Amino acid sequence: MSSIEGKHYSLNNPYLTQDEKVSVESWFQLPGNVMEYTFLLMAVLSISYPISISYIIGIPLVANIVAGVINWYLYNTNLTRMLGLSVFHPYVTGLVGLGVAGYLFMNDAWLLAIVAAATAIFGFFFLELHILLYSILAQKYRMHPKYVFAKKKFGHTFPFENSPE
Repeated sequence: MSSIEGKHYSLNNPYLTQDEKVSVESWFQLPGNVMEYTFLLMAVLSISYPISISYIIGIPLVANIVAGVINWYLYNTNLTRMLGLSVFHPYVTGLVGLGVAGYLFMNDAWLLAIVAAATAIFGFFFLELHILLYSILAQKYRMHPKYVFAKKKFGHTFPFENSPE
C-alpha cells in the first residue's frame, strides 16, 4: 500500500515541475468547468423555455461525468491546456458566471442567480462527480488521481509507489 503522501496531492509537491502542475490542474478541473458552463447555459435557456429544475441540475451532472470519462481516457494536452488558460481560467469562469447571475436576477430567476453567483465566486458546483469518478479509476494505483495522471502522462515513478505500474 502506498504512503499517505501518495493519497494526498499538494501543489507544493517536489515531484512535478511547475509546467507539469499546470497540466495536472488543467486536466483535473476540465470536467468541472464543462459542468459549470453547461449549468449556466441551462439556466439561461430556462428563462425562455420551460425547463425543469431537475434538467437544469441533471444535465450539467451528466456533462461532468461524460467529460470526466473522456478526459481520463482521451486526454488532449493542447486542447486541455488551451481551455485551462483561456475560457476555463478561474477569472473568466468567474466573470461569465457573475454576468449570467446578473442576467438571471434581472429576469426574476433568483434561485438560479444565487447558484450562478455562488459558483462564480467559489469556483465549484454542487457535487463534482468527476472527482468521485477519478478516485474510483485511480484506486488500482493507490494514489491520488492527480498523481496517477502525472504517472500516465509524464511517465513519473513516485517514491511512495510500491512498484512501477
